Amino acid sequence: MPLPDVNINILDGGLGMLPSGSAGLQAKIGVCSAGTVGQIVSVTDPGKIKDLFGTGPLCGALYDAFAAGARVVYAVKASSDIAGTIGSITATKTGQGNITASGSPLDAYEAVVVIVDSGAKNAATFKYSLDGGDNFSEKITVPTGLSYVVPDTGITLEFTEFATYPDQSFLADDKYEFKTKAPQASVNSVNNAIEVLLDSSYLYEFIHVVGESDAAMWAALDVKALEAEAKFRFIHFLAEAAAPAEGDTVDQWVADLLAAKASFASTRVSICAGQLELIDMGTGRSVTRNGAGIYSGRVSSIPVQQSPGKVMTGSLPAVIGLRPVGINDGHILALDEAGFITFRQYIGLNGFYVTNGRIAAEVISDFRFVEVRRPMDKACSLVRTAGLRYEHAEIDPLNQDKSLSAIEASLTAPLDIMAGNGEIAGGRVVIPRDQDVLATSTLRVKVRIVPMATMRWLELEIGYENPFQQS
Repeated sequence: MPLPDVNINILDGGLGMLPSGSAGLQAKIGVCSAGTVGQIVSVTDPGKIKDLFGTGPLCGALYDAFAAGARVVYAVKASSDIAGTIGSITATKTGQGNITASGSPLDAYEAVVVIVDSGAKNAATFKYSLDGGDNFSEKITVPTGLSYVVPDTGITLEFTEFATYPDQSFLADDKYEFKTKAPQASVNSVNNAIEVLLDSSYLYEFIHVVGESDAAMWAALDVKALEAEAKFRFIHFLAEAAAPAEGDTVDQWVADLLAAKASFASTRVSICAGQLELIDMGTGRSVTRNGAGIYSGRVSSIPVQQSPGKVMTGSLPAVIGLRPVGINDGHILALDEAGFITFRQYIGLNGFYVTNGRIAAEVISDFRFVEVRRPMDKACSLVRTAGLRYEHAEIDPLNQDKSLSAIEASLTAPLDIMAGNGEIAGGRVVIPRDQDVLATSTLRVKVRIVPMATMRWLELEIGYENPFQQS
């Protein structure tokens, strides 16, 4: 028996401390020209993106996210098992020679090649643009070997001389234009990258899958979201809808997207249909691509209860215009009501805004908007963490009410904190007292949350009044 003394028993958990959580953190999966497939890379400095990933769709989405306010992104390179392609070339020329393009493009480009000085090889000069003619390279001499590798694009330009009169091959102002499609990751490749993230200890709110996708990919992401939830990761996915195919009208493109969406619904998958012309942070070029990167940055930069379309937050950065050319409010409305993320303008305001932070859920679902999805996911994570304290804890079946009241208070604490932060309007925890925990070893708990309301329409009544005729 020890000597008599004053013994100290230090308790832990009395402060009700909670983990910092994943709010504002995102992961991205996409293809790029550098880096290691399946490796998670923490990106905090957009100046390092080129060194880490080279070029490609993943890089563009990272630049856009940082431009719109993201601070930390966990990026995973996926296998680019669907090669990029080069579209048909349109030539406007008087020269008798020709220019063709070959290779596997590393990204989507709007290429323009213009002859500057007339002549044959080693005399004629040209310049090229990758953004539809907004920015051009320096003047380059047509090589003696009649082949020029466009740096960091995966594209090779092949020049063909006019055999009879070589000097007439390439004449000033001859123009060649073509577009490329970026390489993509298959469903299997994306699933492999998702598994890397799910098996890691990194915390994140959502995973952005970069690159065009269809209903098959969306369905696969929904399965992965349910798999993540089973592993107590309460996350959602952000996918990108396909851009208009070559020759598509805006109406045809919208109709195709509506048809694809008609067979799909999910409370944990968002699909961005909105196309934007924007300034690429990495290259300074004007590019047209899916706006999911910009959208993801906006979501990461705002509180969980806030709509990414909140006008007071300000217009979206780096955006020049809505695409495709000819899109109007009718098209945007149809896509928005179908559950796609789109972008819009307001009469009287400059700039461009998110229409709604849509989740691709059914119209009867609570989770049609990301500002409802995010607080619920945060609450699930925090309340579960608070509940883990009581795993294998004892309950006195003869004095059950006292024990259950203490558990209710502990589980309510994170909801009170969220309410204090304005993330939810309120929350409550109810534990039915008529449970036979002694027999079942199971405690049933009901958690209810009141979300913040979002004003999507304001109805203003305006009219004249005569102060002398007021009663």
